[in-house]
Amino acid sequence: MTSLQAVRRRTMGRMVGKKKSPFVAKLARLAKAIAKAKPKKLHALLFEAFEVFAMAGDVGRAEVVLGWMYGARLPAPTDVATALSTQAMDGFCLAAGLGDRTGGEPRTSFARGKAPSGALAERVAAGEVEVCGRILRDAYARPPATDAWAELPEGDPWRTNDRWRRIQALAREGRRREALDRLVPLVDTWDPEARGAGYGDELVLALDLALELGEAARIPAWIARQGERFGDEAFLVQTALGLPRVARFIAEGGLRDVVRLDEAEREAALRAIDEALDAATSAAPKPAPKVQKRRVLAEYSQVHLGPETLTGEERALVHFQRPDDHALGMSLFPTMVGIGTPSDTDYVDAEVTLSDGDVVALEGVVRAVAFPLVVRGPLLLSSVSGGEDEVLEIPPGTYDVAARFVPKKAPKASASAGLRVFGLLLTFHPAGALGAPRVLVREVDA
Repeated sequence: MTSLQAVRRRTMGRMVGKKKSPFVAKLARLAKAIAKAKPKKLHALLFEAFEVFAMAGDVGRAEVVLGWMYGARLPAPTDVATALSTQAMDGFCLAAGLGDRTGGEPRTSFARGKAPSGALAERVAAGEVEVCGRILRDAYARPPATDAWAELPEGDPWRTNDRWRRIQALAREGRRREALDRLVPLVDTWDPEARGAGYGDELVLALDLALELGEAARIPAWIARQGERFGDEAFLVQTALGLPRVARFIAEGGLRDVVRLDEAEREAALRAIDEALDAATSAAPKPAPKVQKRRVLAEYSQVHLGPETLTGEERALVHFQRPDDHALGMSLFPTMVGIGTPSDTDYVDAEVTLSDGDVVALEGVVRAVAFPLVVRGPLLLSSVSGGEDEVLEIPPGTYDVAARFVPKKAPKASASAGLRVFGLLLTFHPAGALGAPRVLVREVDA
């Protein structure tokens, strides 16, 4: 038996009497939400389920959920569930010996475009630095250099704030034993109903220091008194999983008595989520509307058409980088395209249709191109900066697509800025019908 398992055993029975776990209702709500969710929303919902199983120390079921999140049942995730979700999964996987399940994806918008941060162990080490930075970051200027907080009257909010800030400062300076010596009485006497200056980070830091400094025997009493914070405070479990020592403690069942889900309850919840995921992913696709309309800004004289959910390779692609892209008025990749707009375009009003013909009308068209495109699922027509979330429903397949720009009357705001507005007619034709890629009308020809 490991020392962490011994801590886990001593924790048993210390939690306040057996009562129905709130996580039963949470997992049931998640199953209902998953059954109705669009594919893009499933990653975040499944992460919440993973988090519960991880808290329960149920490595097997947490692994099953990860398999769903990163397996063939779902498209590759592109948006993080939370700012710490990928790091939390990585931390748990390393602690539980599950190997690299996420590949470091998805990443936050801040991290996108950067090179992946290496193998699982390297990413967890880098994540630990970030999580420690979050925990120990002082919220105010001039961190306290003494324990003068103790002279403030009880009830003074600065007594609570400066007590925590003093602990943060000691830990930042590497004086971790001194930090723990001050954390012990804080956590021992902390009112479970009081939020605390660190919003629960006090408990996470106490666990990490106790595990590091040979004080693990203190942990059962802390979990019994303060453990429900892990269910109440946003990010607290994810923060804990970002610290390898605490992640191992959780993976070995250290929070199982906080979750209070027995084997049968966990198995029933997993089956319900499995069935809900089947319902969400097997729903018959809706037929594409005859005309789909979108308005998109023409930033940098271009608009983009591509998959709603991008792979890692697709996210790394940048439009209009090849020498002939601007001359052609299009920047082509197999599943995505950048379409050059006429000069001085403010925005386009797009109309998207399907066609089984091989002819496109060009009367009144200012600029037109045809390009091949592979469609594997919902598409987005977007500006360079993105932000559009209303998808285009096009049946999967390979197409020749015509993009034609037709002048429209610009509103006063656009006209006064010297900008123009165009209709963008996007028609999806059978592959090869238009001889794509080719330029149909150059702007100078209009």
